[in-house]
Amino acid sequence: MWQEFRKIVASGTELWNKIKTILDSWAQVTDELGKEIMESVIKEQTADKIIFDGFIRNTWNKDIFDRILTDYKVIFFELEKEKAIERLLGRMYDPETWETFPPKTEKNPKTGNKLVTRKDDNEGAILKRIDEFVTKTLKIVEIQKVEGKVIEVNADQTPEDVHQEIIKKLNLK
Repeated sequence: MWQEFRKIVASGTELWNKIKTILDSWAQVTDELGKEIMESVIKEQTADKIIFDGFIRNTWNKDIFDRILTDYKVIFFELEKEKAIERLLGRMYDPETWETFPPKTEKNPKTGNKLVTRKDDNEGAILKRIDEFVTKTLKIVEIQKVEGKVIEVNADQTPEDVHQEIIKKLNLK
């Protein structure tokens, strides 16, 4: 979904101004704006399989997915809190594409752009994001587990092994 936000940002429209202001402040998109964008993006998709990174985070996200994409799956990456903090503290990101990369990566291999650390990747900010995940998002994941929509993946393994586990659990090969 962030990729779709970035496409809108690149368009230069009025909606672009709203989203750019939010992204520049590292704040979250408001529910109303998120609903408008999310519904539009989902309805425009024509691919058989789509990956939405970072969703479903809250009740209104779930409501939209349940209404528009009834047969979806959620991949839940299991990782100890300490390991998550360690990974987030060292990650790098491309300020142009907003892609993230492992610690000490200097350039985006696709674009050649120089990578930087995020302004909000400090322990206090990370703990706040984890707390928000636990208090808000995790209860939505628990509901989706009961509905049979969640696929749990061990994220404490190599990226290649994580990828293989996802492929296997989604029956893609």
